[in-house]
Amino acid sequence: MSVSITAFGKTTSGEPVRLVVLKNDQLEVHLLTYAALIHKILVPDRNGNPVDVVLGYPTVPDYELNTDFMGKAVGRFANRIGGAQFPLYEEIVHITPNENGNCLHSGLHGFCHTVFEVEPTAGETDSVTMTAHSPDGTDGFPGNMDLEIQYKLVKSGLMIHYTATTDAPTVCSLTNHSYFNLNGHDSGTALGHRISVDADAYLETDDGSIPTGRRIPVAGTPMDFTEEKTLGLDIEADYPALKQGSGYDHCYIIRDTGLRHAAWVTGPLTGIRMEVLTTLPGMQLYSANHLAPVTACKDGAHYQKRDAVCLETEEFPDAPNHPDFPDTTVLPDTPYSSTTIYRFDLAPQ
Repeated sequence: MSVSITAFGKTTSGEPVRLVVLKNDQLEVHLLTYAALIHKILVPDRNGNPVDVVLGYPTVPDYELNTDFMGKAVGRFANRIGGAQFPLYEEIVHITPNENGNCLHSGLHGFCHTVFEVEPTAGETDSVTMTAHSPDGTDGFPGNMDLEIQYKLVKSGLMIHYTATTDAPTVCSLTNHSYFNLNGHDSGTALGHRISVDADAYLETDDGSIPTGRRIPVAGTPMDFTEEKTLGLDIEADYPALKQGSGYDHCYIIRDTGLRHAAWVTGPLTGIRMEVLTTLPGMQLYSANHLAPVTACKDGAHYQKRDAVCLETEEFPDAPNHPDFPDTTVLPDTPYSSTTIYRFDLAPQ
C-alpha cells in the first residue's frame, strides 16, 4: 500500500493543485485536489492488464473549462433544486440559478470549483483526507460549511466518506460525478455495458428535470434495471422519461437503508465489473447524454455522447422542497455524513 502527493499544475487563476496516488496490489487511484476529483482508476482486466476506467482531462484548466463535472466532488447540494429556492425554518432561501431558473449542482461556486487541502489520513496507510471551506452565503446557501472527504482503498474498492459541518441550519447533498467506462476511458460507447440497479422505483421529473414528488415503479417500463440488461437496450424507447432526459438521467430509489448494494456495472470487453454501495437513499443513473468536451481529453481520447455512465449516489434531488423526501437539513449539532464505495472485480464468465 502506498500514498503519494505531488504537484500537478495550477488552476487558471494560479492556484496550485496536487495529485494524490493511492495504490495497493488490486487498485490504483489518482485524485486531484481541484474539486477533490477522481482523475484515474486503474483496474486489472481479465488478462491482468491495467485499464483506466474513468474519463478525464489532462490538465486542471481542461477540467475547469468543461461543464460536465467530470470526476468532481459535487455540493453543497448535488443535482437540482427547483426554482433556485427552498424553505428553511419558515424562511425562503434563494440560491444562484444556473440552469433554466433552477440550481444545478450548487451554482457557480460550489465544491466542484474549489481547490481542497489534502493530508494523509491519520493512522491510515492507504487513505487521504481532503478539506475545504464554503463561507456563509456562498451562492445563497446559509451557514459556514466545512467539508471533509476521505478517500480510502478498501481491498479492491475505493471508499469515499463525506462529513460536512455547519454553524447554522442549511441543506446538504454530496456526490461524486465520475464518468465510468469499464472497457477503458477511451474505448467509445458505453451502451454495451451490462447494468443492474437495486431499485423498484425512480423519481418522476418535470420538463426541467425537477422531481414532481411522484415515485414511479420501474416494473414493466424501460427504466427497469432490477434484472441485468445492457445500458443501450431500451434507451431509445418511446417512453416519456427517456424522451425528457434524452436517455437515462434519473434518480433511482435504492432499496433498504444503511451501507448496502446499489448497482452492478460490467464492461463486456475487459470483463471488469464494478459494484456500487452507498448509505444514501438515491442514485442518479446518467447515460452521458450531453457529453461533448470542448478541450482535449486524457491520452488524446475524443469522448462523445454516451461514451460513459455515471452512478451518482445522492440525496433525492430537490429534497428541500419536498417534505416527504428524506430530510437533507444539516444543523450545527447534526453533521452531514455519507459513504459510497466503488468496488471492482471480474465478472463471472
